Amino acid sequence: MTPLEILNQIRHQTNQIVLFSSLNGKDSILLTDMCSKVFDRVVSVYLYTVKDLSHIKAFKKVHQARYQNIEFIERPHFALYGYQKNSYLGYRGHEKLKRRTLAQIAQDVKTEMGIEWACFGFKRTDGLQRRLMMMGLDKVGTPGYNAKTKNVYPIEGWTNKHVLAYIDKMRLPRPTVYDPKHQSQGVSPADINFLLWCRKYSPGDYVKVLKEFPQAESIMFEHDYQQA
Repeated sequence: MTPLEILNQIRHQTNQIVLFSSLNGKDSILLTDMCSKVFDRVVSVYLYTVKDLSHIKAFKKVHQARYQNIEFIERPHFALYGYQKNSYLGYRGHEKLKRRTLAQIAQDVKTEMGIEWACFGFKRTDGLQRRLMMMGLDKVGTPGYNAKTKNVYPIEGWTNKHVLAYIDKMRLPRPTVYDPKHQSQGVSPADINFLLWCRKYSPGDYVKVLKEFPQAESIMFEHDYQQA
């Protein structure tokens, strides 16, 4: 089935959905568009590692202007608990965090918003774990969604090439690319490519990242030293 066909399978059961979105990634840009077309109400959830990054907020503003049936909320990324507990890269946070998995966060948001189904941008090409997960859905006869957990994975059979082709065809915003050599993108304070991108293209965000993860500056120092 195509992504829209998978989403329409869920639309027969409900007119609203929770979408977990990075806001500026290719899969999220595509799914924001598709979910808006299929469902009457969409709650887009951004899991932040660093709050209020301007280049992320810029995508949010574009989405808000384009899609009138989407609500945007944010929650702490599930990785932040471990970062805080271990003072990862000097991270201390602004409040004591509870340990939550992605599945638990999804259920929390579903309950809070009164929505039964959640949408994720997982693809078989993302790695072995995702591939096995999707193969398991095939075996139980529900390719693209899990009827038990009420989670749907519309682009599970697509590749990055398919996703980018859709974005171009629909004239959607081009995704942020921190590292052209890797498929998956994301806000990672230990990723040299993310740090370099912020320093070059969004210096205000670079300052915010270092404020939250002060030891990340040593990663940049070592990089600059090696390049000198």
